[in-house]
Amino acid sequence: MQPLSVAGDFGFSDRDVDSDTVEITYRGAEVRLSASNPRGDAKIASEKDKVHDLALLRAARIAQERSISAFRVVSEKTDSDIDVQSYPHCSAAPFWGYPGYGFYGHRHAYGYGGWPYYGYPCSERRWASGKAVSILTVDLVAKPVAGDQSLDTAETIAKLEKIYAGATYP
Repeated sequence: MQPLSVAGDFGFSDRDVDSDTVEITYRGAEVRLSASNPRGDAKIASEKDKVHDLALLRAARIAQERSISAFRVVSEKTDSDIDVQSYPHCSAAPFWGYPGYGFYGHRHAYGYGGWPYYGYPCSERRWASGKAVSILTVDLVAKPVAGDQSLDTAETIAKLEKIYAGATYP
C-alpha cells in the first residue's frame, strides 16, 4: 500500500474528520477494458472490489496505529471512471491515375481516388480504460457493541493482508 501519487496515480489518502472519524480514499491503477462494453467488463468490477478492500485495510491499519481495537464503516462509496477513446484508421489506397482522379478518371475533390468513396478503406479503432475509487468514512471504536456492525481491527488486517499479500500495482 502506497500513499497516493508516490508510485503513480493510485494509492490511498486519508484525513481526520474529527478525533474518532477518518475518511479514507483509495484510488486504483488504470486498467484496460473491453472497448465494446467497458462498464460490463469483469476487470473493472474486480478493480472496484479491490480498491474497497484496500481502503478497508487502510482503515484497519489506522485503527491499529492508534491502538483502537475496532472500527465501524459509517459511509462508503465505490465507483469507477471509464474512458473510451476512438480514432479513424484509414489504409492508404493504391495510386490510380493522376492526383485528384478516381477509378474511372472522374475528378474528385478529395484527390487520389476520392476518399472516402474509392480505395480508402476506413475503420474505427477504439480502446477503453478505467480507474476505480473507494471512499470510506469510518468511526474508530474503542470497544465494539454487539450488533453495531463493527469490524475487529486485527481480524480485518489478517484477512485482507492474506488476500492482497502479493498484489502489486499496476
